[in-house]
Amino acid sequence: MRRVCTFPEYKTSNIPVKFKPASKFEAFILNRSTIFQKSFKGDAHSLSYVVLAVKAGRIYTPNSLIRNGIIVLENGKISYVGDDFDKAKDATILKFDDGICTPGFIDVHVHGGGGYDFADGSLEAFSEVCRYHVRGGTTSLLATILSSPIDYTLKILEAFKRSFNASKDGAEILGLHLEGPFLNPDMHGAHPVELLQTPSRELVEAFLNYTDIIKRITIAPEVSGGVEAVKAFSSKNVIVSIGHSNAPYEVVDKAYNAGLRHTTHLYNALGVSFKRGAYRVPGALESILALGGIMAEIIADGRHVHPILIHLAVKAKGFRRLCLVTDAMRAAGMSDGVYKLGSNAYGSNAIVKDGVSYTVDMRSFASTTISMVDTVRFMKSIGYPTRIALLMASTIPAKLLDISSRKGFLAPGFDGDLVVLDREFKVLLTTVRGRVVYAENRDFLGLS
Repeated sequence: MRRVCTFPEYKTSNIPVKFKPASKFEAFILNRSTIFQKSFKGDAHSLSYVVLAVKAGRIYTPNSLIRNGIIVLENGKISYVGDDFDKAKDATILKFDDGICTPGFIDVHVHGGGGYDFADGSLEAFSEVCRYHVRGGTTSLLATILSSPIDYTLKILEAFKRSFNASKDGAEILGLHLEGPFLNPDMHGAHPVELLQTPSRELVEAFLNYTDIIKRITIAPEVSGGVEAVKAFSSKNVIVSIGHSNAPYEVVDKAYNAGLRHTTHLYNALGVSFKRGAYRVPGALESILALGGIMAEIIADGRHVHPILIHLAVKAKGFRRLCLVTDAMRAAGMSDGVYKLGSNAYGSNAIVKDGVSYTVDMRSFASTTISMVDTVRFMKSIGYPTRIALLMASTIPAKLLDISSRKGFLAPGFDGDLVVLDREFKVLLTTVRGRVVYAENRDFLGLS
């Protein structure tokens, strides 16, 4: 019986990367593994490497579906994907005979989790949020900062530069996403309206000094100076998203021509069609759906967006231009209660009831408490094939971030970022650059 089902091809490349153990659990694996010693130029000592293999009942690469296959991870990279088990003869094998193996999830919009928010601005917060989200299959992310005072935001940027990916036992931070402060006050959502700003030249230039770490910014292009800000950031290769916006079509179109390329939480905090006199014209939402070059993200949690609206977005834009996000806040993984959305110093209060986060008046959602695997599970529940749901959580966000030469695929030369799920789409295993950073049940792993 043929075990490999081929899908359309994607371009791949080989990029070497360092690797070292990240957890006590991995240290246990190291003791049972083949160890390679290799020194790097400039390093004070040699680093240890492990050859690790993951056997799964189904592997979505996504170029192909491999049944009863194996993935070999070596030196932080994928060295083999297929059904030739001789390739893993020197490896420690983790067995998931009924498991589903997929590229690691990439969350391009996440504020916090596990009691911490990236806007707290500390190394502890950066590390703990990343540690928490590997439980939901996230292997890399954009650390999203809610609207804050400008001086405070600049302090976060400085702190982030000093501690960029200092923690090695959680999801990899790919950069920062500034969700604000250049938003429309009429569409502020859970952002403190008093903290919103118009993008003056001075403020834009202050942020442009950090384009080495700011990878994405959300802007409402209709605010004064909005289109000019879109052009300024996009010219520095920062992904500009439209969000918290009430822009009419002509403004969205101008912003698109200036470099607008993405949408922050499609359907949420976006204006819709309206009348000019007797004439109905498209609002921000319809403009985004109509302009094919603008990608979008969806919070697929069963609450923020009705399934019919998700189907409509897929029909209008195609699933290859849509990615899944959590938009999770610090209450993710925590009990019900009152939490700060954003920093403890400047964030607004959010009430979490039955695991759902609301603004204090209970009239709007305030971020979420979900994980990436929840979004995949929900997409499956409303009828989308497994492969499409997984693509929207991994391969498509990698394309958005222009990192699809090293992430978002299971292929030789790519980063060793993968997730193993059970049949109910619960996370069993997460690896980041070849390191085991989460295992749901150590006894289930079946080390051999």
